[in-house]
Order: sequence, then structure tokens, then C-alpha cells
Amino acid sequence: MKIKIRKTDKRFAGHEHMFYVVDVITDFNRVPIIAGSGTSPRRLDRLKHFQEVRQWCIATWGMSCEREHYLTILESDPSTLNSHWCWHTEFYDVKLYLATEKEANWFKLRWL
Repeated sequence: MKIKIRKTDKRFAGHEHMFYVVDVITDFNRVPIIAGSGTSPRRLDRLKHFQEVRQWCIATWGMSCEREHYLTILESDPSTLNSHWCWHTEFYDVKLYLATEKEANWFKLRWL
């Protein structure tokens, strides 16, 4: 598993709230983790790595939610959100979003 942290820009939804994105890269990045009902070993292995990193974020900063939900809730009731981080999952793509340089540095201390 490799992890890559970079600053967000206008290509990322929510870039004005979350300033860093973390890509969780495994050997199986071309295997969808959400598609289909099967649980192939490759899909489970990739999901396991992402869950390990996400679980660390939950233990460190508390529970958050999917980025799409985060942005929707932000418009109506931002006081209920975890201001430190959120995540995003799509077919070939799993990412964590970190709010500030403080969170990014803390993350780097643990994972890089």
C-alpha cells in the first residue's frame, strides 16, 4: 500500500473546505471496490487497506462521513460536521480529505 498526500485544487469538490487529499494506492487500484456483489480477494484486499487508514482517522479525529454528504450537510447545518476530515469512495478511487496542514502533518507522521 502506498499513500500520496497533495493539496486540493478546483478539480476536487469541496476544495474550499478540505485543503489536502490523500490517495490510498494499492496494487489493485484497477479493481473496483464497490462494484458488483462479489467479494473477490483483490477487492477485499484493497478495501482492507483503505479501511485501516480510515479507521485510524476515526480514532484520531472522530467519525466523519462521505464527502458528498459532508458538502450537503455543510450547507444546512455545519455545526454537526467533523471539521477535520471526510472520505470519498468511488469505483476505482478511494480518498481521504483533510481540512488543514495540521491534519495533513499528523497524518504524515503516522503513515509516511
